[in-house]
Amino acid sequence: MTADIKSSSFAVALSPEFNEDNEWTGEVTAFIEEEIGDDLNEEEVAQIRSVCNLLASCLGLMEEDRDFLQYIKAYFISNCEEMLSELVEDIEDKPNFTKDGNVFTLNFNTKTHGSA
Repeated sequence: MTADIKSSSFAVALSPEFNEDNEWTGEVTAFIEEEIGDDLNEEEVAQIRSVCNLLASCLGLMEEDRDFLQYIKAYFISNCEEMLSELVEDIEDKPNFTKDGNVFTLNFNTKTHGSA
């Protein structure tokens, strides 16, 4: 009889910051969540934790280094275009991107504005 192996899971989670009026300030706090199973040894867990720390540290670097931020934005748009297209394949008009400062808005041009 084989034992059930519990798989490990790691995530970089973002928590939005709010002001006294309960409005989002535009800031987020990043933290790492993990559930360690029976599938990784201590060295492997440490390696994956390092990757999660690198991912979380990108937030601060994007804020400090405008060139890095632009590089990441361009990378996201060029590499996620196909995924975004698949998500909206049932919508007649493909989404378009608008940029206002550091905020990208994805416009689906639908009656429900993406809420349905």
